[in-house]
Amino acid sequence: MKVISIVGYHKAGKTTLVERLVRELSKHGRVGTVKHTREEVLPLAGDTERHLNAGAEVTIAVTQTRLIKIIKNTDLKIVLDQLLDEGLDFAVIEGFKESDLPKIGIGDVAAKNIVARVDINATAEELAKIAMGQPEYVAK
Repeated sequence: MKVISIVGYHKAGKTTLVERLVRELSKHGRVGTVKHTREEVLPLAGDTERHLNAGAEVTIAVTQTRLIKIIKNTDLKIVLDQLLDEGLDFAVIEGFKESDLPKIGIGDVAAKNIVARVDINATAEELAKIAMGQPEYVAK
């Protein structure tokens, strides 16, 4: 599985580039994404929160069209290992500036391990070439 993170300052266009990259990479294989967020966007207000508070380490919320897996005390490595276990070909990460992952930086963003810098006008093909050039992720 090839892994690339897209990093930039707030409102720099990270999600736009992630969308562009995912559309292109999905022509070449299966893609998973991870979004770094400081906001609670998961359905943690109802029964799933009660399950976690009761001591569950993992809870899965299922609707007619979606499945959301919630894991306590997780980190990026655990998430990447799960994507790898799913048999995905690519993992596109939005954010995680401080990680050791290879990164596409938008503009002059400060982050570790930037392998390429682009602006918001980067094409899907340019982004995919960078992503495909990364080494294979191996679970540790």
